[in-house]
Amino acid sequence: MQKSMTKTAIFMTIVILAFIFTGCQNTSSSIDESKHTESAVSDETIYNQKELQEPKELEISEDGTVAMEIESMAEPANTLPEDKSIFLAVTAKEDTDISLQYTYDTYGKEGALFCCELKADNGTETSLEPLSSFYLSQTSKENYKDIWLTRGIFLKKGENVFYLNGKDQTFPYRMILKATFFAPEKIESVILYPAGK
Repeated sequence: MQKSMTKTAIFMTIVILAFIFTGCQNTSSSIDESKHTESAVSDETIYNQKELQEPKELEISEDGTVAMEIESMAEPANTLPEDKSIFLAVTAKEDTDISLQYTYDTYGKEGALFCCELKADNGTETSLEPLSSFYLSQTSKENYKDIWLTRGIFLKKGENVFYLNGKDQTFPYRMILKATFFAPEKIESVILYPAGK
């Protein structure tokens, strides 16, 4: 009886030690994985709109991306096309698709509409042809840089402009935006505009 209890004790000790060592390995591997969790733009150059006095042509990286941080005012919906607060203009040599990853803060305000439109200027008047638009739900600084969203957009040949529409109000917003160009050779230029230009 004493031999079987000794065998059982040794067996239980081995099982407990194996469980402890296995548990340590799993804990440390999950810690290592969490260290590698990064935001959508951590290893990239982020162009900052606040630092600009003049429009700046952005370089598309080797992997076809460009990232920027924008802080500006959303303009009311009835603002004339030439007065829209455009923060980005992408001139495409031909129709193409891009992907946008973004995080934003509307400072708790509701009603922001993210717009991409094809700009046409005949010398006397500017017109905008809607290409894509989507609402940005109300959010605040707690979610900024923590929650990232992704959306695909189709660009047409010509100057594609991006701005935020405030429906019937003007309000501040900030956004980090990463654009991925699937066919960078179809892009002639990417211009970031200073706030209010």
